[in-house]
Amino acid sequence: MKYRLGIDVGGTFTDLYLVDENGRGEIFKTPSTPHAPAKGFFNGINDIAAAKGQKLDEFLGDVTHIMHGTTITTNATLTGNGARTALVTTAGFRDIPLMRRGVKTGNQYDYTTPAPDPLIKRQDIYEINERIDQNGKVITKLDEHQVRAMAIKMRTAEPAYEAIAVNLMWSFANPKHEQRVAEILGEVMPEAYVSISSDVVPQIRIYERGSTVALNAYIGPILSRYLTDLSARLEDIGYTGRLFIVQSNGGVMPPQLMMRYAVNTLLSGPAGGPEAGLHHARQHGLDHLITVDMGGTSFDVAMIENGKAITTNDSEIKGHRVALPVLDIHTIGAGGGSIGRVRNGILTMGPQSAGSEPGPACYGRGGENPTTTDADLVLGYLDPVGFAGGQFPLDMEAAQRAIREKIAEPLGISVIEAAQGMYRVVNASMADAVRAITVQRGHDPREFAIIAAGGAGPLHAAPICRELEAPLILIPRESSVFCASGMAISDIKHDYVRSFPRALNEKSVKEANTVVDEMIELARQTLVEEDVPEEDHRYTVSADVRYPGQFNEVETKSPDHDVTVEGLTQAFHDRHEALYGYSVRNSPVEVMNLRVHAVGLEAKPKPVNTPDTGADVPEGALTGHRRAWFDGTEVDAPVYDGLALSHGNVVNGPAIVEQPTTTIVVPEDYVLTCDARDNYVMHRSDIALDDAIALVGRK
Repeated sequence: MKYRLGIDVGGTFTDLYLVDENGRGEIFKTPSTPHAPAKGFFNGINDIAAAKGQKLDEFLGDVTHIMHGTTITTNATLTGNGARTALVTTAGFRDIPLMRRGVKTGNQYDYTTPAPDPLIKRQDIYEINERIDQNGKVITKLDEHQVRAMAIKMRTAEPAYEAIAVNLMWSFANPKHEQRVAEILGEVMPEAYVSISSDVVPQIRIYERGSTVALNAYIGPILSRYLTDLSARLEDIGYTGRLFIVQSNGGVMPPQLMMRYAVNTLLSGPAGGPEAGLHHARQHGLDHLITVDMGGTSFDVAMIENGKAITTNDSEIKGHRVALPVLDIHTIGAGGGSIGRVRNGILTMGPQSAGSEPGPACYGRGGENPTTTDADLVLGYLDPVGFAGGQFPLDMEAAQRAIREKIAEPLGISVIEAAQGMYRVVNASMADAVRAITVQRGHDPREFAIIAAGGAGPLHAAPICRELEAPLILIPRESSVFCASGMAISDIKHDYVRSFPRALNEKSVKEANTVVDEMIELARQTLVEEDVPEEDHRYTVSADVRYPGQFNEVETKSPDHDVTVEGLTQAFHDRHEALYGYSVRNSPVEVMNLRVHAVGLEAKPKPVNTPDTGADVPEGALTGHRRAWFDGTEVDAPVYDGLALSHGNVVNGPAIVEQPTTTIVVPEDYVLTCDARDNYVMHRSDIALDDAIALVGRK
């Protein structure tokens, strides 16, 4: 039997999803090891091999693909622990990296919020004499003697520079100066990680381009060391399959290429979620989805419209701009480990998290702060004995004590009332996170299905959807390793961009198609080098378009393979109206950037539907009853073994459905049904399942 393996190293747990060639998947979880992330990676693989009764090398011999999502670069950026980095720029532009745009709050730009701490200090920014104009013409020749002297000075710096970013004026129009600077730096400082903007993000706007290449250099050495070590250890074990790293755009890339484009991994962990969501929604014919992934530390929300995950070309991390395509994932600090506190008589949940070390109070690892998981346990939703398949018993007394001392007594309420308050507050925070990517952007959550994921997501899905009035909830059996499951079925993806500031007309369209053809050929060569057959290549062409006088552009997909004036103009008007509520149909339009999104389709196992066993729950699926609180009332709730349920089975709320790594809370006004692949579908009990499905995507 051959396998594909998705591995998502998160802040609390390392999730692994093993899928065989027949589409059958298996879930594995192991605690993350934040100070040595590769340890959690290999601990998980060892656990799978042991479960299969195989030696490690024997098991890996059956694995054809490992798709790995990592938070190593995200953590380095958030904690300020990246490599010591220098920046080389054109003389006279030394202070560009220290500038920024205003911070948008609501409909206003706030210029009073302090700028983020710079990745590269001013004394580490070097100027060189050179100049290229906007058309790519050399105005001032590169002073190579100055560059070499600068490189020698850098080499003797204390502490040593590990990385160097190069961002010269108008380099996207003519990269020769940047390329030559990189060559000289490579000769003088061969051990340094050198990154040039014309390679990482060859597009207009020097601040965004510089911020992106600076981030790439800042995290590049860290990711390179990690991937080099990881690849070597896999090779030593005898792994001969393919290793891919998950990118922020949801696709994967080989480690050798990813070391060069480290900035593409800043959203590597949660990027597998939308792919997994689409995989499960397609069987129901759904293409309007919101994926919500509640882990131990964070709550990640992403939107899928018309079968496509929403992406953005202008994101940021810790205040630093990233001008590359990334999945538009909204994250808040609301997870199973989110700590509850009382401040000025007000109960708050998160964003601080107990993580995995020490973890929630109920973990019995020394944690003293009450968390979401402690509240879930006290309310009866979690089994203190059978949690994690019985391998991880929970301490009810510790959870009650933490809630009593830190929440109940300060507020003058009972422990149960405090736990209910914690549950409601964290649910409200998560509903607001969904509104941030729907209501605030002109979308109605009532037209979307919610895919609830993460180890804690199904515990909280129904109250969130009730507040949003979303009609349908999909809960995959592999919910607790949702992103890892998406990684296991991801395709190879590459994004290409070229700045092309022109008015859109018949003349510029001919030039644009020449540039597009060049990018497609570059993408084709890359995919061929990655052993993707040409019949599995897919290309999407888009452009960043605006009305004259606008500052921000709208990425607009070209309806044709070739760019045409009428097609792109019409598509832009339609997209602008959908986003902002108006369009100027008689106005000319301008193009700023041309983009090609290249996909190399990977062969995937095809899931098989299971026989319909009817609505009645099979004998043995009911494992007992547990006192639990539903909407302020304590009930003797039936508890079902989720793995004993199959296609067609129906569970009416109030009820609790348990798997070893996931618990689903079914409120009194909801119904849970097993679909054709034995995943779970939940909807309000006052409407039929087919009617709930029909509401999704309705305008």
